[in-house]
Amino acid sequence: GLSVVLCCWERRGLLYPALPTRTMLVLEGMLLPVVYSLMNIGSVVAIVMVNKSVFQISGFHFPTLLVCIHCGVTHIGLRIASSFGVFERKSFPTKSLVILACSFIGYNVASLANLSINTVGFYQISKIMATPSTMILEAVWLGKSFPKEMLYAVLVMCIGVALATVTDFTVTFVGGITATVAAFGAAQSYIFIGKTQKDLGASSNQLLLAYTPYCFILLLLLSPIDTLLPNPNGLEDNAIDWFNNKATAAKVALVLFSGCIGLLVSLTTFLLIKATSALTYNIVGHAKTICILISGVMIFGDEITQKKFLGIVVALTGMVWYGQIKLTLRKSPKSTESSKKPTSRPQSIEMNRPSTPVLSSMEAGTSARK
Repeated sequence: GLSVVLCCWERRGLLYPALPTRTMLVLEGMLLPVVYSLMNIGSVVAIVMVNKSVFQISGFHFPTLLVCIHCGVTHIGLRIASSFGVFERKSFPTKSLVILACSFIGYNVASLANLSINTVGFYQISKIMATPSTMILEAVWLGKSFPKEMLYAVLVMCIGVALATVTDFTVTFVGGITATVAAFGAAQSYIFIGKTQKDLGASSNQLLLAYTPYCFILLLLLSPIDTLLPNPNGLEDNAIDWFNNKATAAKVALVLFSGCIGLLVSLTTFLLIKATSALTYNIVGHAKTICILISGVMIFGDEITQKKFLGIVVALTGMVWYGQIKLTLRKSPKSTESSKKPTSRPQSIEMNRPSTPVLSSMEAGTSARK
């Protein structure tokens, strides 16, 4: 993909080879953040739309197996990127990688099940609840406290989500439970991955490259649980029947393309974190949320009532407020002191909840920078 080429060219010194070094640095400083931002927004919106198409149009309603495919494609892509020096490979304890793999699987399977069962709009709005879910788990598990202003911002988010979803009659009981599980699954994933990343001194891509093989094997073993999920419109009960009866070259290509887009999300997020400020990433995160909501309406016909629109606006307001509070706290002297204490989520993870291939996604509105 384009992101792999840009990564490799940048590391090999082949970008703008005929220009003087100073001019090249100026152009890179101006151009690359814009390119990476557009690529990241495009890839994150695309993965949600493509995944929904895989479920709804191709009839491939097997989220566990789809995550497995994403892991395989992402691992291959990251190995290629690391061989070109985009990032350095590292070895980690097997126990840590297995724990990370289980945490990753729990979040991503729940997230794709959420997207499979619910509309794109409800899926994206429900992902905003990952922020309060993370705060709850951090308070319970780690005894962490939060400023009042941050709690108020999260309360605004919750009110917005409630307004946007309480009148959404397309949401079933199973869909609501799945969205709740996905929110708390995301929260535990951020905590475990963030803490492990900090303890091992690793980047998100180094860890992702190391634990995706474990994810791939575990997901293959767990793929039969897809048969327990609701079967929309009487589709095939398992992937083998789907392949024998419904699969076409175009449908299989769409499934594989979904995995490639997942890799693009991981790489563009890595590049964007490196090339931009926390404020820029924060704004990009909000843009992704809005673009996904708009795409759900335009592509899949999600209905937007006045109350739902008001709820979305309120939730986005809470997201922006929360992001500004995080930026302010990091700039204050107290943030320096608090940074010395163990934290559950390093800044790069908090910025990019979807530095993983599928979550991607999950791009709610918090942000920070390593």
